Amino acid sequence: MDLLKLSAIAHSNHHFSSPVSVEMLDRVLALSGIVHGWSVIDLGCGPATMAAHLAERYGVTVRAVDRSAIMLDLAKARWGADKRLSFHQAESMDYLATAEPCDLLVSVGAGVLVPGAKDNTEQFKALAKHVKPGGRILWGETFWKRPPSDMLRAATGPVAALYAGHADYVAAGEAAGLTPLYAAVASDQDWDEYAWRYSSAIEAHAAANPEAPEAGPMRARIKQWRQIYLGEGRDTLGFGLYLFAT
Repeated sequence: MDLLKLSAIAHSNHHFSSPVSVEMLDRVLALSGIVHGWSVIDLGCGPATMAAHLAERYGVTVRAVDRSAIMLDLAKARWGADKRLSFHQAESMDYLATAEPCDLLVSVGAGVLVPGAKDNTEQFKALAKHVKPGGRILWGETFWKRPPSDMLRAATGPVAALYAGHADYVAAGEAAGLTPLYAAVASDQDWDEYAWRYSSAIEAHAAANPEAPEAGPMRARIKQWRQIYLGEGRDTLGFGLYLFAT
């Protein structure tokens, strides 16, 4: 099964590809000092809905980066006419290696960005090198509300190796030399909205394409995912946005 294709389908009915609402994002950004003309890099941008929101609402220029050609094709189809957005297919750290530093670096639900990083402090240190002095990092990631079962940890995949507690992400940023400015967490309703839109999109795709080779495996996978989410995930998974100053 093509997991990048599955992700593109599963997130097709979401506003952002995470349990983050527009209100939550803008509430955090209100503390960032963001102004017209800032340079922004959005890592793991997906269909670039968040990048487009930043460009339109705040008048910034955004370099939207994703390793998935499927996601970037969707992004270009939706937002390609906006001159404040540019699209780049690359692994995050490969792109940053040659990119001009930015005023705001965004990574929301992008997973493990720094290959070989043993913890989030290492990730923050690596990312901070690509932000201008006095700039900002907006980090968004799943956190554990309570210790997960082995089954839930396995279901969330390799990215779960760096999942931590809500306070742990703030501490990791501080250990990397960053100054925490604000943190906000998704509500249970935000999570339910995310989870059920994710599930429904897969079911709708499978129903509309019953003869497709991926239809059966996708349905089996999403059924198991629903069971895990309802049985444990809803009470164990959180999602936070963390704003840091460099």
